[in-house]
Amino acid sequence: MTKKLEVSKLKLERIRMEQSNLTKEIRNENSRIPFGQPNIVGRPDIYKNVKRKYEKARKLLEEEEKQENCVEFLEKVEEFKQENELLKDVHTVGKTGYATMGAKTSVNNIDYFKNKLEEMVKANEEAKAFNKTKPSVKKTTKGAEITKLKRKIEMLEQMQEKSQSITISSKSQKLIDNGDVSQWQKKPVYYFVKGLRKIALEVDDEGEFFISPRYPARDESDKNFVNKLLGSK
Repeated sequence: MTKKLEVSKLKLERIRMEQSNLTKEIRNENSRIPFGQPNIVGRPDIYKNVKRKYEKARKLLEEEEKQENCVEFLEKVEEFKQENELLKDVHTVGKTGYATMGAKTSVNNIDYFKNKLEEMVKANEEAKAFNKTKPSVKKTTKGAEITKLKRKIEMLEQMQEKSQSITISSKSQKLIDNGDVSQWQKKPVYYFVKGLRKIALEVDDEGEFFISPRYPARDESDKNFVNKLLGSK
């Protein structure tokens, strides 16, 4: 069990325990109020505490449902990883147990993609051999998918090689050490700028940072922030 899933399950247990205790409190509070006792004008609301606790109980039910979805989602991610041992980074669409799972385009998944390519090539050769027998219904070949996957692997390998071979200048290293930028582990040629949304830097041949064409600063305030960070005039 991953640490994230473990923490999520513990949180769900705490919510349910709090609900159980609150239910007992509501029951005890109600027992102290005579059945059918009306509020008297000019006096404090005798149902005030019960109403407050009922409202808290309602919010806890909503929180419980949300946390149940979270646990179910994390369990599905873990199960998906266990079924695909080489998979390190999972791409998900949705945040519940009904989420669609897949592999992220990440350098951490290179071995997974290579294994998938081998399986795909083998299945493709079998399909082509079968189709040569001139069956009434031919099997679908995967030539286009194989080409696409090969390009993905090549791109990730180049990205990994570049991130490992490049020398970072002392000026750029200082920004990393200070936490002003953080390297994207899934695509390590990019360094995202702390405090800005989806704005990244890349490293040139001299080891100096420059604004990434893929994740650029668009408005003036962001551009000024990044230029100041890089020491531009």
